[in-house]
Amino acid sequence: MALVLATVMPTAYTSLKKSQTLIQTLSHHSHNHGYLRCTRNDRFLTKSSRWNHNKSKPKPSSDTTKIKSVAAKNELPKAFFIGSLAGTLGSLAGMGGGFVMIPLMTSRLGISQHAAHGTSLFAVAATGIAGSLAYSQNNCIDTVGAIAITSGAILSARLGANFTSKLSERTLKRALGMFMICVAPLVPAKTFIAQWKEDSQGGNNAETQGSVQGGGIGDAGADVDDDEAEQFNIQKVLTCSTIGLASGFLAGLFGVGGGAVVVPALTVLTDMDHYTALGTSLCAMTLPAIVGTVTHSQRGNVNMRIAPMLAMGSFIGAYIGGKAGVGIEEEKLRWGFSGLMATLGLKTLFRS
Repeated sequence: MALVLATVMPTAYTSLKKSQTLIQTLSHHSHNHGYLRCTRNDRFLTKSSRWNHNKSKPKPSSDTTKIKSVAAKNELPKAFFIGSLAGTLGSLAGMGGGFVMIPLMTSRLGISQHAAHGTSLFAVAATGIAGSLAYSQNNCIDTVGAIAITSGAILSARLGANFTSKLSERTLKRALGMFMICVAPLVPAKTFIAQWKEDSQGGNNAETQGSVQGGGIGDAGADVDDDEAEQFNIQKVLTCSTIGLASGFLAGLFGVGGGAVVVPALTVLTDMDHYTALGTSLCAMTLPAIVGTVTHSQRGNVNMRIAPMLAMGSFIGAYIGGKAGVGIEEEKLRWGFSGLMATLGLKTLFRS
């Protein structure tokens, strides 16, 4: 018996060890197979869920596409109308019309405040060209004054355009609204300013005539007149250059022509009549507007989709306004444009 047990036990022990090894191998293989199957299932589910997600995305319907295309097409007629209105009113008042264009572009065309300012300058250049052509046919442009204003405005227009990017859209809109409200009374005030200027010049002329009659006229008097004329021209150039510096900065900042500053300043500080001040202002704003447009374009603030139609409308409207402005009563034009600027300024201020 002992011999049998001694023979069988090693064999049984060896068989048991082989069985345990086989069971462990099968168990490990089964676990790996299940993991791979789970991984494949997960990958399949992931792909399936992605496919279902992409499938569930709503595709743009043809109606939505048509609405967007119609809206894009409607922008161009609106831009042409806005440019025509702004060009006409601006030319009648010696301004670029940016005060009219900017609020209408933000409200009717839905473009941002910075883009409206840059795009407005694109059209202001067209307004200046057409308006100056119309007024030049009636000899209502002071060439020396226009050159001096342009020289000063070109230097400061780029500074104003660069400063625009440092302001937030809300601050820029508020500043424009406040500026429009402050400028609105200046337009009808030109009548009182011009009257005061004529009265003061009348007294000076009377004193000059009395002194000439008392002292006689001779070569010395002619030399004095030449010296006074030369001194007056230098003073006029310096005055117009200073006006140009202020108007150029405001033109670049607010996207306007700067006529709201130029026309009242020329009326008060020089001997220009109202019509000559209008024509000179329109002529002087052209090059600064181009400089400001280039600066805004480099910063991406010019909407080239609507800018050509806006400029075309401004050109036509400014030429018509310039031709009609000579034959319309100044008082009506001043009060009408003043009311429009005050209304747009309040609207812009309250919407900011």
